[in-house]
Amino acid sequence: MARPGRREREEYEELKRRKKRQLERQKNHARMRDYDPYEIEYGMDDYDDIEIDDIEIEEEMPVRRRRSAEDLDRRYQNQNRRPRQGQRRNSSQQKKEAPAKPKGGGLAKVQMAAGGCLLAAFLYLGMIPLHYIAILALLWILLVMAAYRMQNKKKKAGAGRVLACGMILLAAGGCYYSIITKAALDKISVEGQNLADVSGINTAKEPFSIYISGIDVYGEITQESRSDVNIIATVNPNTHEVLLTTTPRDYYVEIPGVTNGEKDKLTHAGIYGIDRSMATLGALYEMEVPFYVRVNFTSLIEMVDVLGGIDVKSDMAFTTSEDSECVMDVKEGMNHFNGKQALAFCRERHNLPDGDNQRGKHQQAVIEAMIKKVMSPMILVRAPKLLDKVSESAETNMTEKQMQSLVKNQLTTLKGWNIHSVAATGTGDRAYCYSYSGNSLYVTIPDMESIANIESMINAVEAGEKLE
Repeated sequence: MARPGRREREEYEELKRRKKRQLERQKNHARMRDYDPYEIEYGMDDYDDIEIDDIEIEEEMPVRRRRSAEDLDRRYQNQNRRPRQGQRRNSSQQKKEAPAKPKGGGLAKVQMAAGGCLLAAFLYLGMIPLHYIAILALLWILLVMAAYRMQNKKKKAGAGRVLACGMILLAAGGCYYSIITKAALDKISVEGQNLADVSGINTAKEPFSIYISGIDVYGEITQESRSDVNIIATVNPNTHEVLLTTTPRDYYVEIPGVTNGEKDKLTHAGIYGIDRSMATLGALYEMEVPFYVRVNFTSLIEMVDVLGGIDVKSDMAFTTSEDSECVMDVKEGMNHFNGKQALAFCRERHNLPDGDNQRGKHQQAVIEAMIKKVMSPMILVRAPKLLDKVSESAETNMTEKQMQSLVKNQLTTLKGWNIHSVAATGTGDRAYCYSYSGNSLYVTIPDMESIANIESMINAVEAGEKLE
């Protein structure tokens, strides 16, 4: 056989290289498409028409191996193939990129610290139920995680930072709210006169009565004066029943410890101290009145204005006189009053057909409207300002813990209150009064039948019965 020439040798080498490249492409194709290289190594050659039988080509058979997860990854081929002649390796082929550093870790720590301060502030306030605090803690953790994940996504990084900063500001506002509300509660309880030890009464579970005294002066609440508003609120926190009992200011009664068996007007009892008014009403209705709240004209105006006004129902239309210090037309039905208008509605008696008795009913209507407004969810927003105003112009002997328990019980149950009103009646007359040495004064002789009816209603509320 003749020795092949130079040209034939070059063609042979070229065919050999082409055949080798063909086998490499088939192997790479098998890795990418999940085929077995043994099934495609033969029969798929684009160069089957080339006859090289007389030339022996030694090829190394591929080693069978199991397919792995990297065989299915398209990046496997790009990372392991050799660059063509004159082509440089890119940076991803030279070395693997370092993973990106997580973002938002610092803000997440600040969020958790702010959340801890917020929960501690709510515990310090003592008015938020524990299960509400637990739910808030869980929601806070979830929001911190959500903000952290959003900050590590390109499209949501800005929103995640806004959420994180908003949560921090919210926690700061909640702490400030708790501190000023607690300070107002401390001020109210310190200024109240502890006439007797009432700390053993659980206002969240036991029925109790509270005397609401309204004195006819402006300015400081500490000065002694006549009590024009004499209302006893009997509260049962278990049944959510409230009975408002109004006693006319001119009721002709004995003042225990003062009149020595003689009689005087109920309003004059306030001159001798809030304890004498409580003792007088307790003896009249044969009940115990452990608590009191004392307000004046200024405190009523400020509290109603802080509440944003109140909606009061009037059973008649009339016009207030100049003695009420605010002339206005009151329509029959629902009326919206600001602070000065509510005070005028409570004070007016000259233009009313039933005089002082009708005024007592109006005072009950104002108190009922204020209770309903206080029990609404919006009170949580206005509570600090309301308590601040109350602390300046009102006083009570209810302890701070008892006020906290009452509010916590309301937030726990979220039940409405059934408010009922009743007024003691009597007949007008003239008689001599203990506190006035001159001529006889106008008084109201008590109707004992109405007194007995009020006693039975008070006993029913304290026993847990529902009033119709």
